[in-house]
Amino acid sequence: MMEELDFRSRYMELDDKTDELKDFVTHYREPCQEFEERFEISWIYHENALEGVVLTYHEIKAAIDRKIISDVNLIPTYQEIKNHKDAIDFIKKAAVNKRSRMNLSLVKSVHQILANELEGVEIGRYRKEIPLHRTYFHEISQPSRISYRLNKLLQTVTTAEFKRWHPVKQAAAFHHEFMSIFPFPENSGKVGRLLMNYFLIRGGYIPAVVHSIDRQRYYESLRSPVVQLRELLVEAMENSIESGMRYVHEMVRQPTQVYVN
Repeated sequence: MMEELDFRSRYMELDDKTDELKDFVTHYREPCQEFEERFEISWIYHENALEGVVLTYHEIKAAIDRKIISDVNLIPTYQEIKNHKDAIDFIKKAAVNKRSRMNLSLVKSVHQILANELEGVEIGRYRKEIPLHRTYFHEISQPSRISYRLNKLLQTVTTAEFKRWHPVKQAAAFHHEFMSIFPFPENSGKVGRLLMNYFLIRGGYIPAVVHSIDRQRYYESLRSPVVQLRELLVEAMENSIESGMRYVHEMVRQPTQVYVN
């Protein structure tokens, strides 16, 4: 009970900071738009870093700007970055669409977008084995149980109890179980975190981007009680809001720029 009361306090603080950020967006649209662009680059960077893939700012920027690529050896990497940006755009639109639902079609759509034009990735195919060498080290479902557990999880999100939960609790609970199921041989982590942010964006919050410096802590949260993941998400969201506020403050201080409507 004390744990829930503590989170209620954190949620109230998060709501206040979110409202302040939304007010900034209303009054300082141009710098906020610039921050959003940088935020998405950071989002893609840290998402890949969690998977053990280190990208540079220029690689991500070039890929999402659809620039011409001269080095053919970089094309697969660029395609993955483009796919990731498309998946982010997709989940953001789905989250604000009142008619969208968290269901198997949504899950497989995200997986399909991430796999677009990539060789060797079978879209929507569940794992047939337990991988020997993988990035994550928490226990994952036996292949024969994937379909049952994933369907059960998707049924859970439709229950009245789940719908009463705070979006952060929904996101953490869904992601924790999804990563335990680990349905796909490729991109389960990316799919799971995008779906996690579906609940946060739908609830009117900024996405939770787990930074690379918290990689080990994130891994540990997947093999620990879900409360640890919930704590990590709240901190990630608070950090993103504070970064956005600092960025906008710096931009509006520049005397040659006028951003107020």
